[in-house]
Amino acid sequence: MNLLKSSKKYTNKIYYGWYIVAASSWVNAIGGSVQWKGFTVFFLPIATSLNLSYTQAALPFALARAENGLLGPITGRMIDKFGVRPMMILGTILAGIGYLLLSRTNNFTSFLLIYVFAICLGSSTSFMQASTTAINMWFVKKRGLAISINSAAFRLGGAFMIPILSIIILRWGWETASMIVGIGILILIVPASLVYKKSPESIGENPDGLKNIENYESLNNDWETKEALKTRSFWILSLGTILRMAVHGTIYVHFIPILVWKGETQQTAANLIGAIALIAVPLIILFGFISDKIPRQKLLGILYASASVSLLLMYFADGTWPIFFSMILFIGTEIAAGFNWALVGDMFGRKNFATIRGWISPMYNVSLFVGPLAAGYTKDNTGSYEYVLLTGSVLMLMAAITFMLLKNPKR
Repeated sequence: MNLLKSSKKYTNKIYYGWYIVAASSWVNAIGGSVQWKGFTVFFLPIATSLNLSYTQAALPFALARAENGLLGPITGRMIDKFGVRPMMILGTILAGIGYLLLSRTNNFTSFLLIYVFAICLGSSTSFMQASTTAINMWFVKKRGLAISINSAAFRLGGAFMIPILSIIILRWGWETASMIVGIGILILIVPASLVYKKSPESIGENPDGLKNIENYESLNNDWETKEALKTRSFWILSLGTILRMAVHGTIYVHFIPILVWKGETQQTAANLIGAIALIAVPLIILFGFISDKIPRQKLLGILYASASVSLLLMYFADGTWPIFFSMILFIGTEIAAGFNWALVGDMFGRKNFATIRGWISPMYNVSLFVGPLAAGYTKDNTGSYEYVLLTGSVLMLMAAITFMLLKNPKR
């Protein structure tokens, strides 16, 4: 990474970029955690309520990922062109209304349409994609730490939201839980969207809050999208992202069903996932600080290798505590998720970040489409998640090796 050659002179006031980080953390602690982690809590109740197989129950998530993959380059371009604020407002309103509509559905077809074309369409233009774009614009030298704080808030939200959602669902039904989520998004997240501003330069500031940036070489590292797509680094980064997202997405869709298959109750499973998310929070921030000091590629390789070992241990584990200790190593993929996107900014700059990130989206969303369906099909036909855990361990190890081989692009 490029370092400052001149003295580091910061302004006395609080840098506005930290308000961006605070707003992003709030948005993802509520909306992002429900969208990406909450689905596993809804999985079994919806399957039971609508009389679905595991493959059918995984289909909405899979189709949502396919949609996100197709629209990724478009939504990324729109965020870069129009700014984060308008896209965040539109996206959160659509997602909130979608959850309210979902609470009224009573058949699989309407559930599928609402989830894919309202909730996921809204979520794909807001939450993590938009907030990561904003943070990348406002930070360069402290990009890893800033993105990690946002990522930690996402996990902290999951630590509380998953057990709470599980309690609500078990007591009052998934329809009530969906209504509460929709109201929460509209009331708590939409106002936070107003905090976002286009760039530090638009309000007379510099990235990271620095006064002296004459030799801040990384500010001149903006790649055009076509230029980035021609580099070997882009495609290696995409491959690593595909592999880790295939495992991460599949496991989190099926996490509670996997733990129930291992002999846990649904509430215990939700509590275990919440505990893992809580443990991850300080580690994400710590590693975020470290990632600004050492090459992120090497760190990603180590963390994804630990997640690979976690799934292997989970295959053999028996009993609540052995399963829990096996799950702890899976925190590696939680810690490293934000670094994956920070690498896009490190390698290709700030100007076209969302567009370049959007071009990776179709590729990794194919794996998010296939993975959950394949896991559901495997469970339906074998009655077991053994092959899912073993395959996930191998793919995550391949992701670790891929990131270890990743080099910065050269013009």
